[in-house]
Amino acid sequence: MLERHDELIHHDIIPRLEKVEKAQLDFSTQAEVITGQVKEVTVQVAEIKSSQTNLELTVMKDGQETRSILNKFVDHYFATDKERLQTERDVIHVDERITLKRFSTREKIVLGVVGAFAGSGGILAGIAALIQFLK
Repeated sequence: MLERHDELIHHDIIPRLEKVEKAQLDFSTQAEVITGQVKEVTVQVAEIKSSQTNLELTVMKDGQETRSILNKFVDHYFATDKERLQTERDVIHVDERITLKRFSTREKIVLGVVGAFAGSGGILAGIAALIQFLK
């Protein structure tokens, strides 16, 4: 029986223990490799987050600069447009004054001619001549 026991230990149990130990060693090695990979991924994620933050800051600064430039352009454009509109208003106002002066001068001439013709009795004479002519 002792021989049987010895034979079981050497042929059956020891090879099984060696297989278990080898499996544990393989598992430990794989766990270390996986742990190393997890650490590398963690470092890469941190780098990506840092890069993303830097990119966001760069985009925000670029956006602010773009808005600043566009605001300057828009302000300049509207100022130029406002000056042009003011100039057009001034020209229209001057044209209106000239037109009013022209109408005023024309009206003065017409009134002067009509007044002179009527004041001299020309209209009455013209009407009398027309009545005589029609008879």
